[in-house]
Amino acid sequence: MRRMKGPLVAFLLAVLVAACSSDGASTEISAEMTDFQFSPTSWTVPAGEEITIELTNNGSVGHEFVILQPGVTIAGEEELPATEEELLAEFVYWEDEVDAGETKTVTFTAPPAGEYQVICAIEGHFTAGMEGTLTSESA
Repeated sequence: MRRMKGPLVAFLLAVLVAACSSDGASTEISAEMTDFQFSPTSWTVPAGEEITIELTNNGSVGHEFVILQPGVTIAGEEELPATEEELLAEFVYWEDEVDAGETKTVTFTAPPAGEYQVICAIEGHFTAGMEGTLTSESA
């Protein structure tokens, strides 16, 4: 009987590479949004790379995935500006919104190396617990 080593070795190598890379920076990430949390609550991406993110909203209301600008963090919603224009200009690095029950796959360019606060900026959602951390790592 002839054994097929090549395909098996290739498969095992692919599984090993996937397992090893799951703890490090990835250009493909996902976030599940519910009422009112993100899962997972932290993501690691390579700085400056194009990132593909799958956003799944399993909640009953719309949610946002907002990456705050370098050096910007908030402790409470009262720190956010009153207008969306100010929010986008002064606080937001990147954001997207997903309606209840929807899944969306989008891309963005990862920010420079550092840690960034991720929030849902819809009124009441951050206070309810929708917060996470995006870590952008240098190569």
